[in-house]
Amino acid sequence: MMEKLRLGVFELTDCGGCALNLLFLYEKFFDVLEFYEITEFHMATSIKEKGPLDIALVTGTVSTQRDLDLLREARNRAKYLIALGTCATHGSLQASVEGRIRDRLERVYGTRANPMKALESKPVTDYVPVDYALPGCPYDKEELFQVLMEIAKGVEPVRKDYPVCLECKLNEYECVFLKRNIPCLGPVTYGGCNAPCVRSGLGCIGCRGPLPGANLPGHVEVLRSLGLDDEEIARKLRTFARWEP
Repeated sequence: MMEKLRLGVFELTDCGGCALNLLFLYEKFFDVLEFYEITEFHMATSIKEKGPLDIALVTGTVSTQRDLDLLREARNRAKYLIALGTCATHGSLQASVEGRIRDRLERVYGTRANPMKALESKPVTDYVPVDYALPGCPYDKEELFQVLMEIAKGVEPVRKDYPVCLECKLNEYECVFLKRNIPCLGPVTYGGCNAPCVRSGLGCIGCRGPLPGANLPGHVEVLRSLGLDDEEIARKLRTFARWEP
């Protein structure tokens, strides 16, 4: 019998969807359990074992001191750490909120005191080395399954390095920008989702984060040509990551 890899799931500040998405593998989740022993997963079990890990899956943003301590614990214990979901890889919605944390506390609670030790929301990648980043809000669970199977078999998973537009072409989806003048972030967003928004007749909202090397200034001009002003463009680009158009 092959010795199973030890896997822990660590949840920072987020909606909980990325951790829950792992359970939505349904029957394939049992395939995962053939290769992995899950030693910690708050969403699924109260069992919490200490000790070294082969794999740590980390979801959410670092938004409190508790998050930062938990992230550092996961990094110290794990040989291989995966930032899971756009909160962990790019900051997502929490990190897109502008203004300093003390100012926001004062607006909401009427005081600048910070008893919960809140921090400026930032992605996991800002604090610790990450071995693999899998974006998405939520990520594609089939993509995670493939990554876990590859690691279990000793194969280093390869991150997608192409835009969502490529998947539209491969699937022969109608380009919503060219055909319907719908704003779309597909040309500057990480692929891997199989373009479900475009398949539904909507523009890509950029939930997988910015693609390095994409012609962002050029795409801003394209969005302006549709009549969007700079404030609206900036808001679209910053929804899931702190882009600087």
